[in-house]
Amino acid sequence: MISNDLQLAPHRDRLLARGRVQIPGFLQEASAQRLRHCLQNEVRWETSLRSDRPSPLGDADLVTLDEVQRRQLQQSMYRNARDEFAFVFDRYRMIDARRDGLDPGLVLHVVVDFLNSPAFLEFARELTGDKAIRMVSAIAARYRQGDFLNRHNDKAGDEDRAFAYVINLSREWQADWGGLLEFLADGQEVVETFTPRWNSLSLFRVPQAHQVSLVSPWAREDRYSITGWFRRS
Repeated sequence: MISNDLQLAPHRDRLLARGRVQIPGFLQEASAQRLRHCLQNEVRWETSLRSDRPSPLGDADLVTLDEVQRRQLQQSMYRNARDEFAFVFDRYRMIDARRDGLDPGLVLHVVVDFLNSPAFLEFARELTGDKAIRMVSAIAARYRQGDFLNRHNDKAGDEDRAFAYVINLSREWQADWGGLLEFLADGQEVVETFTPRWNSLSLFRVPQAHQVSLVSPWAREDRYSITGWFRRS
């Protein structure tokens, strides 16, 4: 699944020096294309949101929102994001689905097994230099027009997250479409930006302040990825 042409040394050096790196051509092209097709055509998406305030939709089923309901939800999250951590995008919980036997035959189940195989875990340890990595979490993510994920650092009290990763599966993404992975200094200054280039791996040390900028209303397609953390526990 990983490209046979990948050279680890320069990417490892940059990751260790800067705490983040984007690796082009991460997967074999056929694998990237198959995953893109799956995300675009086969996944049963649900809307994922985070806010400390009540949703305007109450306990509505977030799998079956119509466009009007979803726009209402976005507007609510925009208001909340002024003062708190908030986000809205679509997700597929890959680990839970694999564990619970949902959607038999979905290629994402193969990805979960691969990411937690001995071979990939050894690859993750070699790339990051962290020999304590023991597992990889994963969700599929789809950012549509108006979706966003505001500033946070990925630190979690109940998980030992060593590195966050994003396998980008959007084709010919333009910077003015938004959906950019932005890294921030303490003073809110954006110090580096990763455009979600096709078949690239974005990888960065946790904790680290970052955000996904709002996907613009003129974006020609959705922003697809598989994302999660390399974890020690």
